[in-house]
Amino acid sequence: MKKRYILLILLFLFGLYIIWCNISIIYTRTPNSNKNIPLVAKIKYQSDSFSSGNATLLWQGFYHIWTYNHRVNRMGDWIQSIMHQDDHVKAVFNHSAATGLGGDILDYTTYFTYLKSNKIRSFSSEIQAIVRGREATSTTKIITVKGKLPEGFKKNQHAFVVLNGFDLYVRNSEDGKIMGTGKADKLSDLIIDVQKLKIENDSFQFDLTISLGADCDSPECLNFTPGDNEWFDYNFTVAYQVIGYNDNVLVTSNSLKQYYRWFKPFTSRPNIDPNEIYREQKAFYNVKLKGASGYNIGIPLINKLEIHLPKEEGGLLRKRLETPHMLSLNIAITRYMYQPSTGICTYNADLFFKNWKPGMPFYAYGNNGKAYINLGLKLLQINDPTAIAEASSIKGFIKWQTADYEDRNANDPNSVKTFIFEK
Repeated sequence: MKKRYILLILLFLFGLYIIWCNISIIYTRTPNSNKNIPLVAKIKYQSDSFSSGNATLLWQGFYHIWTYNHRVNRMGDWIQSIMHQDDHVKAVFNHSAATGLGGDILDYTTYFTYLKSNKIRSFSSEIQAIVRGREATSTTKIITVKGKLPEGFKKNQHAFVVLNGFDLYVRNSEDGKIMGTGKADKLSDLIIDVQKLKIENDSFQFDLTISLGADCDSPECLNFTPGDNEWFDYNFTVAYQVIGYNDNVLVTSNSLKQYYRWFKPFTSRPNIDPNEIYREQKAFYNVKLKGASGYNIGIPLINKLEIHLPKEEGGLLRKRLETPHMLSLNIAITRYMYQPSTGICTYNADLFFKNWKPGMPFYAYGNNGKAYINLGLKLLQINDPTAIAEASSIKGFIKWQTADYEDRNANDPNSVKTFIFEK
């Protein structure tokens, strides 16, 4: 008799799942009360008192790798601040990670270059904003960042802006009024772009474009309540750096584009699955970034990243269209060599999203999927015999624990690992 009740309960739950997979009305309308809610709010950034110097750290991307796939409760890799004193530099590197429901351990790597040259001057800071929107849509905003130039920077006639990384995490009620349930979503779109830097008199301004799309359309997010549930609501931080120069410096723009497909794992989940993709298969090797000859230093930098992950077949029944869970995301220039005689920088890069691997828990299922990942690049060339350029990386891990499969606030201090760099 007991087994019969258990079987009936399982059949009932299965029936609910079938309904949820096939009836779109469960994903509800936008309530009238939310028509006037700003999708990008509380924009904050520093506008003066920047630390400026001729030694700096240049961000070149990251690896972000879980042991099984998750929603994005928190994800980030950024240089929080760079302090200059004479020819010395001190910087705070951060990597952040948090899952949705399940505990896990994340391995990460941060790639960067230390640069010291009397031909450049730089300063860095952050922009913060709340970004929210309807699930299965994207919110896009162009933010014009303005500020006063630091005193030591004003003599430079030219300048450009690059990324120093980013951080995003799900807001909860402790952060103030939130849209939705304060639960993690799965990433579908992410764009961060810094461009159109203008220097006028003692001030600067540039455009920051941010776009975020997310959805939670898998069983762990099942709900039947109309209204505010179907929203994503994230705190978004973008770190940037402005580099100024006069003569003996050249900046060249380029881009790198990635596209590939992957397919669902076998139902039996063997230890070896021919559908699995590997980072090494999709990596870029020996890509040429052409500048001009006559410069002894050449460094590739990132000024834009763009990720698009459309819905594809997945789910427990392997038929439902879902946004993919994330097993890993790698966006990095991992190695580069520069030839002064030709002005060509040859680099390796990883633009890689992974949804699944064999051997994950049964509930960590895989989707079919597509990944579009693009980078905007700058080649910084400097003619300075005394300049120093040293490529390096930082490796670490974040252990994220949850209790009884309850969501834990993404801004918990344990979601961030910090490294102090001084030289």
